[in-house]
Amino acid sequence: MDSMQTTETFQVLKIGADAYIKRRNQRLLSNHRKDLRKFTRAEAFTYLDIDAKTLDKYVATADFDPRRHEDSQWLINIEEMYQLRDLLPENLRKASKFKRSDNQKMQVIVIQNQKGGVGKTVSAATIASGLATEFHQEYRVGLIDMDGQATLSMYYAPEADLEGCLSVGDLMMNNFDLDEGETLEQVVSNAFLPTTIPNLRILPASQSDRAIEGWFHEQVFGQKLTSPYSLLNTIINAVQDEFDIIIIDTPPSLGYATYNAYFAATSVVFPLSITENDIDATCSYFSYIPQVWALLANANHRGYDFMKILITNHRDSATTTDLMNTLYDHFAPYMYSNEFKHSEAIRQSSSLLSTVFDMSKSEYPKSKATFQSAQQNCYEVTSQVLRDIVNVWREQEQA
Repeated sequence: MDSMQTTETFQVLKIGADAYIKRRNQRLLSNHRKDLRKFTRAEAFTYLDIDAKTLDKYVATADFDPRRHEDSQWLINIEEMYQLRDLLPENLRKASKFKRSDNQKMQVIVIQNQKGGVGKTVSAATIASGLATEFHQEYRVGLIDMDGQATLSMYYAPEADLEGCLSVGDLMMNNFDLDEGETLEQVVSNAFLPTTIPNLRILPASQSDRAIEGWFHEQVFGQKLTSPYSLLNTIINAVQDEFDIIIIDTPPSLGYATYNAYFAATSVVFPLSITENDIDATCSYFSYIPQVWALLANANHRGYDFMKILITNHRDSATTTDLMNTLYDHFAPYMYSNEFKHSEAIRQSSSLLSTVFDMSKSEYPKSKATFQSAQQNCYEVTSQVLRDIVNVWREQEQA
């Protein structure tokens, strides 16, 4: 093929790909549109940690009827659950609502590993949804999808591409116009879309965000970017009063998007699947990462509050134990003690573009015991991330 034929071929591939993506997205929207998480009566008083009599008392004062469903004797959704929790007096709440002080800075956690297939997206979605739903402080949680594949966005904003919502790439590349009187802060705030969890919002990615790398090189060569790693940080700063915690999912590469995620972050979690190949690849990455940090430090990053390794897809076996022992020999101070265990419930939830915190046990279509075990494991993993965050806030408050 000559140059013209090559150009035509690529254009044909693009047309076919665009049509496929549109068809896939429409199918996902129709088949996998998530409902709000539902709670049976037993699940409701367990979630709120009150007895059934107290639950009935406060339900009677609420503006919804849990017995309105034809196919269920008693059912409320997560929005109604939050309304019900707000009716409880302080002494009956499991925890008081969190109000971040001026000294306590928003925590921005980047989930990163250059090795693909280690569970970055599932980890980001699970930790974010767990922080939002399982802790009654009602932390305001944000998700940012920095991966142009937009897998995380399909969990919580599958309509974003079809409806022309602004993506993180649009904001970084300035692909938007301000309306008269509109501010950057308003644009960024509106770009964080609501999800099926009331206190969780997502800044989605788009397939067009793959253009970020090329755009970055054009801007650098044209000397139009004075601070190339701080664009995402500027976006996050625009909504710093709207969130307590932001989780950033990253692509499996060390490009411009990843450097921006590293620069915006206050802390880093490295997911690591417990296989010899993944450990080898990750250790090779760690061997190079001081050079990554040198660029960020030269750009005046102040340093991270914590950096941890999170084991994913853990299976109990003699081989896994040996690998874990070797990891602890070299990385013990930086490893979380609880790991994401391999689970059919997590796999099944992911196939429904959900985490185990997006549904209750009664909604899970397969083994309830398996689901409950997976949810407990994910709660333990999320809890240790939260402990690190709370420790940072405590230190900031005491400083």
